[in-house]
Amino acid sequence: MFKRKDKNTQNKHPSLPVPGTSRDPGVIGTSEHDSKEPRVSWTKRCCNYIYDRERKLFCGRTCKSWLCIIAYSIMYLVFLSTYTMIFLFGSLSIIKFLDDYQTIDKAELLTYSTNGIGLSATPTSLNILPVIWYRNDSKDYAKYVNELENLLVKRKKREAKNYTDLGPCGTSPFGYGNSPCIIIRINKQLKWSAKPLDEDNARKLNVPLKIKQWMKMDQKLWLHCEGIHSYDKEHMGKITYYPDPPGFDPKLFPLSKYTDSPLIAVQISNFTLGISLAIKCSLWYNEGVSTIEYMLYVTPKKIENLRKT
Repeated sequence: MFKRKDKNTQNKHPSLPVPGTSRDPGVIGTSEHDSKEPRVSWTKRCCNYIYDRERKLFCGRTCKSWLCIIAYSIMYLVFLSTYTMIFLFGSLSIIKFLDDYQTIDKAELLTYSTNGIGLSATPTSLNILPVIWYRNDSKDYAKYVNELENLLVKRKKREAKNYTDLGPCGTSPFGYGNSPCIIIRINKQLKWSAKPLDEDNARKLNVPLKIKQWMKMDQKLWLHCEGIHSYDKEHMGKITYYPDPPGFDPKLFPLSKYTDSPLIAVQISNFTLGISLAIKCSLWYNEGVSTIEYMLYVTPKKIENLRKT
């Protein structure tokens, strides 16, 4: 009975494919011709992913989609940077008006000493290097004059003080170009203090003869400048201090947050032009010695005229 039914159903639907033959699309691998599919290499797949010519896609996206993503990224970065700048400006503005806020000179932050307190020298060259180099021309050394003027103007606003004790180093052009001035100060450190040299430490430290003479006059933290090498001392010329003798009053230390470190000006004159001079200034006190070094080089006008010709 069941066999007859199968025959009838098969005759009623002659168009249906017989299972197990190549005409059945649902059966895979029934024919050797159908089982062989084209294989695409990975390089071609990668190239097709980067750029699909048929659908005109770059990395799976259209040009319009990529433009939208780039525009959104730029807008987001602009917003983020603007928000950060506004936040920083607001924070610094609030800190500026706090009672504990105090301005610290950039040179003081970047000048350190291996022993004791650090010293700062003004002016400096580019990148806060202790190098003073100029041609003997007002246009060339104007940058150093401006730096000294800015230093004194800022301090006058805070202290309302006239620096008459600095002599010619207290007014423009500060001795530039024949006798340039360098202003030296002790870096501001709120809890730092020192005692003047006593005779025992002066012997141990082998202080210069001039300091021994100054010690008989007063008890201060003495500053002394000289050439580093014998060659420098030979061509150094004359060193003049303002005030003279050059000493810091130990009673002013430790400094408060409202006071500035006192200044001492060092003026160099009658030195040899066209030669680089290495100068070292040392601060002598009972707890140790602090030093700062800088270079001075002034090109004479004669050499400049010869180079032009």
